[in-house]
Amino acid sequence: MKDFNWIVNKSGLPWLELDIEMPHEEMYAEAMALKDEFVPHRDEDYHGGYRHKGWNSLCIHGIDAYKTNHYDQYGYTSHEETPYQWTHIIDRCPVTYNFFKNVFPYKRYHRLRFMLLEAGGYITPHADQDTNRLSAINIALNNPKNCKFKMKGHKGYVPFTSGKAIFLDVGNVHAVYNNSDEDRFHIIVHGVKAKELEDLVVRSYEKNGIK
Repeated sequence: MKDFNWIVNKSGLPWLELDIEMPHEEMYAEAMALKDEFVPHRDEDYHGGYRHKGWNSLCIHGIDAYKTNHYDQYGYTSHEETPYQWTHIIDRCPVTYNFFKNVFPYKRYHRLRFMLLEAGGYITPHADQDTNRLSAINIALNNPKNCKFKMKGHKGYVPFTSGKAIFLDVGNVHAVYNNSDEDRFHIIVHGVKAKELEDLVVRSYEKNGIK
């Protein structure tokens, strides 16, 4: 039996589907109703070396709703000194707020963001970290049929469908193309994982029959 630390840090998995259910249809409706609040994400390409179109974000939990980048872009030097908080939008997404506050197995959150890739939008190839390990959890509230998430060096596409949560190794070069006429809404989770999350990862690994 593999433990959580081995699965996350040593398995070499590019992604792991998590065995968890959520009220994704209600959360999707809340995200769509908030579309007027979204702001361009990484609009200055601060990582450099890649382009994007129609990529937008909105923090449910973070510095504030509109500060969607990494804390170092706002003058902070660590998670500990960054003033994370639930943002003003929680009154407009009560189902989403309740799920992450009371159900999802995290001790506390850093950034918890709605992510919008507009119809016809794209994010060209890039990596978000220097090491290979499962790090961020990406939850598809919806995923249009012709919206594809590709990781370099791995066959096929990351298997996102509506309501699916996937633990990703974003140290792999990856890209997303929304070749549809429908906006794509996801949620990305960063924070401190609870023991229940560790149990979920082990259970998901075993359920997927990974050797």
